[in-house]
Amino acid sequence: MSALVLDGLVAGRRSRTGAGFRLPPLDMTASPGEVIALIGPNGAGKTTLLKTLAGLIPPLAGRIDGPASAAYLPPPGAVSAAFSALHLTALGRAGLRRWSPGLTPDDVEAARAALSRLDVLDLADRPFDRLSSGQQQLVLIARMFVQAAPVCLLDEPLAMLDPAHAQAVEAAVRPLAAEGRIVLASTHHLPFAARADRILAIGPDWIEVKTPAYALGADRIRALFGVETTGCPCCGQTPGFRP
Repeated sequence: MSALVLDGLVAGRRSRTGAGFRLPPLDMTASPGEVIALIGPNGAGKTTLLKTLAGLIPPLAGRIDGPASAAYLPPPGAVSAAFSALHLTALGRAGLRRWSPGLTPDDVEAARAALSRLDVLDLADRPFDRLSSGQQQLVLIARMFVQAAPVCLLDEPLAMLDPAHAQAVEAAVRPLAAEGRIVLASTHHLPFAARADRILAIGPDWIEVKTPAYALGADRIRALFGVETTGCPCCGQTPGFRP
């Protein structure tokens, strides 16, 4: 798999009234097997950047070079489907074939293997819409495994999840990268960001890609969120905030 190269990429949204917004230019190279966490305050543009990388929003400027396809995982609760968990997972593989929209036995077997890998095979026959947010996230990550997309983009994968499901979802992310995929995941969960290979931080008028040790330092968190922190997420301690 090839690297993802962003050359002066400007993500944003145009508006007929001129009220759109644009992120600062981003230069970055992401290598296969790498996990990059996106952090920043609400409204900073994390979702816009992920959707731009997914090809759902055109960039305002710059270039995206590298893999031609990417899998995009929206925030918990954003996907609604009446299919069973197994069917929805298998459809990720079927979408790779232009010549046949139907499912094959191999598709179903691959979906079962992916669900089993994430310990949710027991959900295979249940309607996706009746699963909890955490269960849905695990099913959608299983779908990413069968899609075999070289780039996986996860938008707030831990949002609104209880600790057990958040831990399970986080544990499922690293194997995506271990198979040579590039993983970019936005998050407000700083311990998750601390365990990434690098952090892409989006501030009010700046953007930078740094190591977790640097990006989660007290001065950078202050610049990013305007708060003081206690604890050290890089050392496994739960960070807190001081007024």
